[in-house]
Amino acid sequence: MNDPASRIARIAPYAALAALGFAIVLAVSSADPGPRFSGRERLVDLIAKEDLRARLLREEVEGLKARLGEIEADAAGRQGSLRSTRAVIDALARVAGLTEVQGPGLVVELRDSALHESPTGDPNDLVIHEQDLQAVVNALWSAGAEALAINGERITSSSAVRCVGNTLLLHGSVYAPPYRIQAVGDPAALLAGMNADPLVERFRIFAEEFRLGFGATAAAVLELPAFRGVVTNQYARL
Repeated sequence: MNDPASRIARIAPYAALAALGFAIVLAVSSADPGPRFSGRERLVDLIAKEDLRARLLREEVEGLKARLGEIEADAAGRQGSLRSTRAVIDALARVAGLTEVQGPGLVVELRDSALHESPTGDPNDLVIHEQDLQAVVNALWSAGAEALAINGERITSSSAVRCVGNTLLLHGSVYAPPYRIQAVGDPAALLAGMNADPLVERFRIFAEEFRLGFGATAAAVLELPAFRGVVTNQYARL
């Protein structure tokens, strides 16, 4: 029972099993384990990429801030220009008669004659004519009037003072005498300028001869309305 052949037969299975285990260990130990720090290297790459992206975003933000500053500065400049333009428009609107005007001034009144018959026999001598109104209006403008109105109708640079018979046609409306001319400005300067005008002086002589009504009164406060018509002029040429 203890002969060598039987002993070998009993040991052979264990030896084979040991050899198989050794072969498995050898195979596992010789296999390629792959990069030892592959996970860490991927994390480092990701951090580097995100850092670069963050820097680029910061540069973009800084660029946008600079652009915003330029836009704000430009807008501020435009606001200043807009305010200046608005001030010019407001000043021109006042001169053009497009806004209400209030201030001291002079009131000039012209009336038809109280006579029933003219000494010359011409009935036209007894009424106020457009040239009489034009003379007074032009004299007041020349004397420095800031704004003018006739019977409550604002006068502009394009207003045409025209008479039809013994009535005034102004901006499509008809006005009957007496004619009340309101001029905003320095009352003393307006009165002096009007009295010094040769055409007004000529009218004064006719007024005395034919008893036409002509008088001027200083006013502490006058309120002139804005022009109510349609402005058609787009530009002026010297």
